[in-house]
Amino acid sequence: MLTTDQALEKLVSRRAWYKNSGLTGSTARVYKKRFLEGKLELASRIKLLEDCGFRTVREMRWEDYNPEAKVRRDLLGKLRRQNAFWHSAPSPSEINDSELIEKVLLYLDISEIDALFSIFPLNMIKRIWRKRILGLGTAYDKLNILYALLYFDIADPERYIRDAVRARLKLIL
Repeated sequence: MLTTDQALEKLVSRRAWYKNSGLTGSTARVYKKRFLEGKLELASRIKLLEDCGFRTVREMRWEDYNPEAKVRRDLLGKLRRQNAFWHSAPSPSEINDSELIEKVLLYLDISEIDALFSIFPLNMIKRIWRKRILGLGTAYDKLNILYALLYFDIADPERYIRDAVRARLKLIL
């Protein structure tokens, strides 16, 4: 098997390589010159090879390299395995950022939470933690203390949590 460039090199090195391809001599010389200068587009290279009797042996394979989307998909897959969603398993486009952050903070481990910080800013995660998780009650106090110390650099986490819960209660009442 040859790469596209190797196949073209082999093709244009032959004498009268353009015969039976439907190209005229002057057009073939232009293509050869542009290829040798590295100025021939990929689509033109592929078309030229096909016209001259070459065939594709294996399709090109592409990967979407978007690290944020990959981390998001991985986190969503782990949340599905933890049964974190009471409704159907959402696709990455169906879940919003705040719900993803909340579920990761509630259900996943430290390594996944660290990955969360790689795709979202600290102040956004802290805002969602404060709004959605701090008020869940005493069952989550140890978890909230851990997050306050480990991620948000809060000096006195018990006091911070108590004050945040109290302020939230004042808003409700």
